[in-house]
Amino acid sequence: MKNNLLFINQNQELIQEFQEAMNLYMIESPFEIDTADNGLDAALLLKKKNYKVVITGLGLSPYDGTKIIEYLNQNFPQTVCIVYTWRLELAHLKLLINERKVFRIFQNPTNYHNMYEAILDAFIKYDRKEADNMDKQDLEKSLKNATLKISELNRVISTRQWEKQELVKFLYSFLNVFTNDTRTEFSEKEQKQFVHYEKKLLLFLLANNQNPIETIEDVEQNIYKRFLYPEQQKNINIKVNENLGTLSQSFCADIHFIIWILLTRFAMLSSVYNVQITIIPVTKERSRIRIESVFPEGVWGVLHEQKTVRIITGITQSILECFSAKFTQSLSDEKVIYYLEVDHKNQSLQYL
Repeated sequence: MKNNLLFINQNQELIQEFQEAMNLYMIESPFEIDTADNGLDAALLLKKKNYKVVITGLGLSPYDGTKIIEYLNQNFPQTVCIVYTWRLELAHLKLLINERKVFRIFQNPTNYHNMYEAILDAFIKYDRKEADNMDKQDLEKSLKNATLKISELNRVISTRQWEKQELVKFLYSFLNVFTNDTRTEFSEKEQKQFVHYEKKLLLFLLANNQNPIETIEDVEQNIYKRFLYPEQQKNINIKVNENLGTLSQSFCADIHFIIWILLTRFAMLSSVYNVQITIIPVTKERSRIRIESVFPEGVWGVLHEQKTVRIITGITQSILECFSAKFTQSLSDEKVIYYLEVDHKNQSLQYL
């Protein structure tokens, strides 16, 4: 994608001034410039074309600058936003930086050379975001393909324990080679994080036949055994609605996997957690799972500033979306809540 930007301002003279200034500076690093003098025209352009950078004023109509930025945050999170305005209150400044994730703020009149340098930095920031997103998609695709292959191999060798052990050794070697080939930009510590997480997934898939989950009671017993340690401030409580009735083995297996993969993720992030899990019926064919985890203050937000943590969390959420009919989440620095709906007749784990 070529470097491009959208400049939005209600003052036509300021638009012309900006274009003339950029024409002087961008001889060595040219980029495309589109302009709009109102919020409606800007919205129409944003629906037709993707922009790396958007520079907007605040006093626009019928959509003001903050609405434009909010729209970009929600629909085009890679787009880098810069504000260019006449006047800015302190409260507005905090909103733009803390909640709207604005990259730079300039007040008129400004030094256009400084703005030009900020635009070049914004292009770099966009490209890095895009690269991170591609890394995530590649990892998700690789994990999905590997899971399909592993499930097929597991089906073939499920009755021959020695072959399963050899397969585990082979897969571990494969993971390390895969990590070295595709993640050379990460540190050794970051690479080990990926391998550790993926090995946990492989072990779960390969061991599932040895201890089949058949009932909700099996789910509770297995989860408590793996993750409940009150003396270490690792607390888990599973509440099952009495109206659930008799549940199929495949549904119980799905529920167990969903809870297991989230708790595995939580345990990797924090040595302390408090998790409340509620399972209630929605219809005769579907149930809802609510998983709420509370961490020490600030832990979740701080850790998710790390690229590796964000990617692994993205992989986890992509897997959960495959195993649920509906999937939503609510996040804060110390609390994360997942809502999932699972069909009772879901056959997703029966092949394992």
